[in-house]
Amino acid sequence: MEEISSKLPQIEHDLSKAIQGIKDIHIKFEATDVISDTACFGRLQFKEQKPSLPGLKTVNFQTGKIKVLFKIEIKGDFVSGIFFNDDIIITDYSKNRIVYHDNNGNQTGVLNIPNYPTDITKVNDRTVAVSSNAQKIFIINVKPLTLTKTLDTKVPTWGLCLVENEYITAYSNTIYWLNAETGAKIKELATGVDTRFVTCCKTNEYVYMNNTNSIKLESADGKGFQYNSSSLSYPYNQEIDEDGNIYVVGYSSSNIHQLTPTGQLIRIIPLSDIDNTITKYPWVMRFKRNTNRFLLTFNHRQVQF
Repeated sequence: MEEISSKLPQIEHDLSKAIQGIKDIHIKFEATDVISDTACFGRLQFKEQKPSLPGLKTVNFQTGKIKVLFKIEIKGDFVSGIFFNDDIIITDYSKNRIVYHDNNGNQTGVLNIPNYPTDITKVNDRTVAVSSNAQKIFIINVKPLTLTKTLDTKVPTWGLCLVENEYITAYSNTIYWLNAETGAKIKELATGVDTRFVTCCKTNEYVYMNNTNSIKLESADGKGFQYNSSSLSYPYNQEIDEDGNIYVVGYSSSNIHQLTPTGQLIRIIPLSDIDNTITKYPWVMRFKRNTNRFLLTFNHRQVQF
């Protein structure tokens, strides 16, 4: 029964997503007066709507409450992580290792690596890439956990995301684009602040900290914006949910600012609303794609899920 119960939220979400792809379409013909020498006899009214099922919950990312499902004990500095398919992979900076967990947070594997891991991103369904501030990117096979390749980036490397065939990383006032095959630098962008992470929405669209109390979304289609707030401090990391809402993690302000896709503030979520026992700094927030579940890590503290 416990196993079935643990899977109910995911089943409910999958069913909700499937229903969102179904559309009720109604066409109504409304007759009007017929006028001679005209081809107009009336008009068609086209109506499209999404169906709903009684008793089925739908997720509202802008108003929904946050509930901690479980905690993973990884104590140390600069803990990061991602969802990998149905599981969770954590980078343990303090112990130079990658730790694999199942979808209930149980540890199932460990891989020691030569240098401090600073972030992780999914490459494909078999492989992840792990960055290190030793100017390296480690390519790791997941099952079994095996280091298969090391890229020497020759540039400062911290956060990591992959878009098409380019890694995007940031460290020490600069964002770098790297060739995913060789690690060679393609281009760079000065930020003027200690940017650590770049969140990639899609090709030529990304979010990063551009000041100690602001973030900036760069977009090639001219839809970029800057968000500033006096209640936001050192927003190193950002995340985006399936509806396009942006989450800005305030490292020193101990809160999360939720924004619309166009940069309007929806709400500010204090960490105490998530767990009133949190006393350390939030570091990385990552959603499990196409769900309402997210991973939240801390400096010098355990991981929250």
